[in-house]
Amino acid sequence: MTGSGAENYDEINVLPDELLIYIFKYLPLEAILVCENVSQRWQKLARDPLLWKHLPLVYSGKPGQSEVSARNLEIISTHYEYISCLKLQYIYSYPMISSILDKMANLVCLELVMCRVAKGFENILERWPNLKKFSLKNSLQLQSVEDLLIRFDRFEHLKYLALSEFGLNANNCNSLLHCKQLTHIFIEKIRDLPLEFVSEFIKSKQEILHTLHIYGGNGLDDNCVMMLSKCPHLTDLAIIRCENLTDIGLIALVNLKKIEHLQIWNNNKFTEDKLLKTLSSPSLVTLKSLSLSRISNVSPVVVDVISESYKNLKFLAVYQCARIINTDYEKQLKSKFRNIEVVLY
Repeated sequence: MTGSGAENYDEINVLPDELLIYIFKYLPLEAILVCENVSQRWQKLARDPLLWKHLPLVYSGKPGQSEVSARNLEIISTHYEYISCLKLQYIYSYPMISSILDKMANLVCLELVMCRVAKGFENILERWPNLKKFSLKNSLQLQSVEDLLIRFDRFEHLKYLALSEFGLNANNCNSLLHCKQLTHIFIEKIRDLPLEFVSEFIKSKQEILHTLHIYGGNGLDDNCVMMLSKCPHLTDLAIIRCENLTDIGLIALVNLKKIEHLQIWNNNKFTEDKLLKTLSSPSLVTLKSLSLSRISNVSPVVVDVISESYKNLKFLAVYQCARIINTDYEKQLKSKFRNIEVVLY
């Protein structure tokens, strides 16, 4: 290194390690890899765990992403001991997934999107007891006869969990109660969870819960929703199957003080009167997104209240609401909600 480049290097090299690492945090991954070749000191700093802690590595098997993915796969092969955050997507070969994960030693974030996993995957997971984020969203299980029994009690630092149709059932759900820091939960495709477990889970998370997407059905009742309404930090709630809920559970939603996104689907029991009362509450009119799909008593009067009062709303779904669909009122809706997306079929 000669000339001004050497002078600049000497000037920046007087900085302490902590400050250099702080500067490196603002660099893209490729620049950090270049820094490794500057000197032995920079190589050490460029491989510091604090730096790699927030560097996500993404490998995709999707056609059209081959160049980026090939480079990232090379980085995974050469820097596996430093990688903390890994996202694999569109990989349908479980042996390939397994071969990549076998190298990982220090993961705190693992996402598998549109991937296929098989029996034995749960044993691989236990290599990372410090896992904070784990997602299997939209992934498939190759061997559907025997479900994966993930021991969630092994991950006491877990804060974010997103599952597909598998990974949690009556045989291992109680282990999730040991995840004391879990604040964001996406289990809206998991069916047949015991009501007793769901009730105990909500109770244990009341003070910290931020997001809950849950299937519902027989695993959710009015008492569960009443407990959810007392969660002081809940901003995102989705209940896909609400058949067992009555007006008691519905009206409890008015107690959600920080809610920004609300989805309640599939219900024939909510009365029009209680829908009006609930959706007129000050805590709900500030919603950014709202879905009332397949709620039979959502009427033109209810939707009028939404159109008049919900000034922050960016997304509204009234999919297959019997008193709206195929009516003259349906034809008026696009003019009522010109600034948001209205989903109607």
